[in-house]
Amino acid sequence: MAANPESSPTIRDLAARLGVSHTTVSLALRNHASIPPRTRRRVQAVARKLGYRSNLLVSALLSQVRRGRLRSEGEVVAFLTALPADEWLALPSVTAGLAQAGKRATQLGLRTEIFYMGPRGENSAQVARVLENRGYRALLLAPLPTHMLPLKIDWERFAVVALGYSFSQADPHRVVNAHFNGIVTCYQKLRERGCRRIGLVLRRDDDDRARHYWLSGFLGASRVHGGEALPPLLTDFEMDRDEFYRWFDHARPDAIISMSRDVLLGWLARRNIAVPAQVRYACLDVLNGSARPLAGIRQSWGEIFSTGIEFLAGQLSRNEIGLPAVPRVTLIDGVWTDGPTA
Repeated sequence: MAANPESSPTIRDLAARLGVSHTTVSLALRNHASIPPRTRRRVQAVARKLGYRSNLLVSALLSQVRRGRLRSEGEVVAFLTALPADEWLALPSVTAGLAQAGKRATQLGLRTEIFYMGPRGENSAQVARVLENRGYRALLLAPLPTHMLPLKIDWERFAVVALGYSFSQADPHRVVNAHFNGIVTCYQKLRERGCRRIGLVLRRDDDDRARHYWLSGFLGASRVHGGEALPPLLTDFEMDRDEFYRWFDHARPDAIISMSRDVLLGWLARRNIAVPAQVRYACLDVLNGSARPLAGIRQSWGEIFSTGIEFLAGQLSRNEIGLPAVPRVTLIDGVWTDGPTA
């Protein structure tokens, strides 16, 4: 029979039942290292048997009180980024993400603060000292550039969530765009419009940062949804127009999927190739601010950022500090957006 929440035992009830102090029970329920493992297991077993339920909000409050870090405005989630402030805040994905993350943090009794770690993270040690001195416990790692320096942060001092796959120096919980689903959706939508020769043009860096889910999704989509399997064009950091034209002339695609929002369309226009009359185009990251409306996947950046906040709020309430033994990856689907290019 399920326990009645209204009659669930208190910590003092458990202490009396077990013949130990209420402090021992409290620490054992939090897996505190000061309590012998055998005692922890015994306390937790009796707690489960009697239907004990922890109040997470109270637990989080008491945790702050014990550390002498109680703040009227709530705990702080530190956003860590390695891009310059003006460059990072100018990204439409970041603008949307921060707005929704800040709103969700307020709803959960938290607040957010941005910390810039310098180019390639060269100032990470200084940032870590500031975080520790202020008693901040929650880190949200923004998508980071490739070729980062090793970040000098003691991850065991913090609850950590990374946005995306770009952070690879440790393995925290992650919230990521569902890259595989997104590109398969693009391929399927183009097939529904009668396209058979669908090509992929992508920077290697973008595919690397997505753990190759863009490429694997594209290759799998042609097997599932049919069409001719065209060789994808994977370019270096800066796309090369002549390289694109050589690929285009060889592959003869009737549709293109890419992360590029304006560059490829400009190159097609130089060749007097009409979009979508001659070649349809689907973008993998439709954003506000593009030079023209696009069809493709609008990644749910607001949901990605705010889900990261929710994840951290849960970790803080459970006092789960440090890297997880079994990291979780939460996928957030993007949404197909109809547009004049497809």
